[in-house]
Amino acid sequence: MARNIIISRLNDRKRGFTLVEAMFFLFLFSVIALTFYQLFAVGSKRILDVRRKLGATALASERMETVRSLPYASIGTKRPDGAGGWDYGIPAGDILETESIVKTGATYTVHTVAQYEDDSFDGTASGGTHDSIPTDYKQVRIEVTWVGAEGGQEVVTWGTFSPEGVEQPSNTGVLSINVTDPSGASLQNADVHIVSATGNVDLTAQTDVYGNLSFPGAPPASDYMLYVSKNGYYGVQTYPAAPASAFNPLDLPMSVVIGSVNQKSFAIGRSSGITVRSEDAFGTAIPSVAFTLSGGHQVGTKLNTIPVEPVYDFSVSDTTGSDGQKAYADRSYGRYALAASGSVTGYRFLRVDPGILNTPDTFDMVVGTDLIAKMVFAETSVGSVLVSVKTNNGSADVPVQNASVRLQDGTIGYDATVTTGPSGQAYFPTSMPALQAGTYQYDVTADGYAAETGSIAVTGMSLQDQSVTLTEE
Repeated sequence: MARNIIISRLNDRKRGFTLVEAMFFLFLFSVIALTFYQLFAVGSKRILDVRRKLGATALASERMETVRSLPYASIGTKRPDGAGGWDYGIPAGDILETESIVKTGATYTVHTVAQYEDDSFDGTASGGTHDSIPTDYKQVRIEVTWVGAEGGQEVVTWGTFSPEGVEQPSNTGVLSINVTDPSGASLQNADVHIVSATGNVDLTAQTDVYGNLSFPGAPPASDYMLYVSKNGYYGVQTYPAAPASAFNPLDLPMSVVIGSVNQKSFAIGRSSGITVRSEDAFGTAIPSVAFTLSGGHQVGTKLNTIPVEPVYDFSVSDTTGSDGQKAYADRSYGRYALAASGSVTGYRFLRVDPGILNTPDTFDMVVGTDLIAKMVFAETSVGSVLVSVKTNNGSADVPVQNASVRLQDGTIGYDATVTTGPSGQAYFPTSMPALQAGTYQYDVTADGYAAETGSIAVTGMSLQDQSVTLTEE
């Protein structure tokens, strides 16, 4: 019987070991199968990408051959104007500027730009030897992109086309555009949308490696609207003169004069992000606070105002959310003004943080950065002290930044020091609990100013104000 028990246990062990082996081999098979599946999926995607790129290459070649078959006068672009007619490029022609084409199971977008070239062989319109006929020949750029392409995937082909015979004078001018970043560095591949109702022009093209875009042969007109943009950058545009615009624009529509080089420059910076936050003096969020925010890129000045007041392209009245925040993406660099709208029950507005000295309710956005602009409030039912440090510049009181404010009460052992910011404010306590009732001594010092001392009584659970005026030494 004992022998039978031993044999039975050995059989059980063999069955258990076999089950473990089966589970191991099943796991190994799953890993191998998953690996092959991933390799197959990646390989299939690569094959599809190659097929689509080959299709795009063939399509670009077909379109270029079609252009080569056109008469020279017909080599130019056009697009539907939405009213049954056409808007044209520079030069005008019979080639659709943008087409959507389905080919070999893929959807392709074909974008064509035709431009006159001003060859330096016979002088240039803007050179020392003025060329009165800068429309020497035409260059055509065909760009093919497709749905599902990875970032930057495209097929581009170029072609140059010369006129038959000798150059003939034309009643046109040269439209020249330059785009830089705020530092003045050239900005390549910036999109420039050009529209002129008078010239019957509507086209989009990109700047070259020098940030330039030139269109010899542009029809004369005074209403060329320009819209400049680039992925990841904050775009700018021209604006029509008042009264079509409700302000006096800084960048008016461009004019093209016959026989002249007509130039316009733009500077665009990387987009920034602003988050408006409403919080108490200890950094705790206050929800649902109404505010106004304006500023950024200046587009003009207000009509009929003395002194002149700027007009910016961003102005909003809004409310922070349940988390005390409201975010704005794709904003321009520049100066913004932030203000709380109305009162907040149980609180008093203190300042904007970070602020700017002498204009503490404003802040500056740096190119391509994200910033949290805080509206800081003090709870009025908390035992606290607000010391406002200022000086007189001869005509008005102004805040003193970087002043050291010390508040102490030897009886209860309280001693804290705060350095003022652009608002000139120092708030106590720096953290909870609230200040106890008592008489507190303050000492205010700042470089270049005579020190000031005094006392302030805290009598209950309320906010106490203390204004301190410093005089220069």
